[in-house]
Amino acid sequence: MTFHREIARFTWVGISCLALSAAAAGCSDGAIDASETGGAGGSGAGTGGASSVSSGTGNPAASSSNGSTSNGSTTSTSNGSTTSTSSSSSGGGGDTSSSTSTTSTGTPETSATSSTGSGTPTGGCPASATFCSDFEGDGLPEGATYRPSYQAQDALKNMAIDTSVFHAGSRALRVNPGASGYDWRMLSVPAPGSKFWVRLYVRSSVDIGQAEHNAYFQAMTGSGEPNEGHNVEVAEQYCQIVLNLHDAVVLSTGGATQCGSGGVKLPKDQWHCMEAYFDGTKGDVQVYAGGTKIIDKTGWDKLDYKSFSFGYLGFHGPARTMWYDDVAVAPERIGCAP
Repeated sequence: MTFHREIARFTWVGISCLALSAAAAGCSDGAIDASETGGAGGSGAGTGGASSVSSGTGNPAASSSNGSTSNGSTTSTSNGSTTSTSSSSSGGGGDTSSSTSTTSTGTPETSATSSTGSGTPTGGCPASATFCSDFEGDGLPEGATYRPSYQAQDALKNMAIDTSVFHAGSRALRVNPGASGYDWRMLSVPAPGSKFWVRLYVRSSVDIGQAEHNAYFQAMTGSGEPNEGHNVEVAEQYCQIVLNLHDAVVLSTGGATQCGSGGVKLPKDQWHCMEAYFDGTKGDVQVYAGGTKIIDKTGWDKLDYKSFSFGYLGFHGPARTMWYDDVAVAPERIGCAP
């Protein structure tokens, strides 16, 4: 995989195995509809993150699975029409018109497009990146910690480096399917502060945008462990991509709180460039797919982010295989590779 700037060589970081007896308390999900409880969090700027890293070169051999690479597309459904945009080659991603969101009561509202997530995307890994991995090594990437830690001994069963499905280069991270219900399989890295950008190439064996609540990546006020702090999830519900914070839901552009009513979903078995901007000092969150803004929430809870996690967090399923490639976290926008 080629970045504009190679951040670091790969080294293996062994994942320590913790006893199952240290299992964290169970995590439960609320009803399908957005609840009336939003998360309250602290305000203020976060601390600086760790130095940038790339993939590991640990002992486990890279594994393979069926599939092939392909250029992804973003499918946006609004008022019964469908629009597709390329996700593999978009590098710009300018702002779009206003987006539709829903408050914790489930009532849609229109929020004006925010300018907080400014910056020129480059597609590579900036020098300021606190995490940057193309997963070209054999092991899980240095600087990332498997969560939940009480299942660390199963990390290389739940995740693997895949040599047959990848966005670029020759390898990607594969998150293997687990249970149909609650299933937390994520890698956690330090956030560079309370304001930061992420860029990920994502692929799924089912459409990204299922009827029930499940999540793909999240900004967190804790270390990345379940039930620790407040988590702003980039998730799915109502057959579309949404934001979820303690079951308060923000819909994607054109969406409503029922399947078939619109919103943005991404087709299965294709690579999609996704970006997100988290500003905990103002409570702003933006989500992009293929360079197009699909969620723009302003004035949500002010949170002091400490970590960022990606992988798969299942509450209701269906179970699926997820792939990630070219994941980067930085204070400024990274963008999709041209």
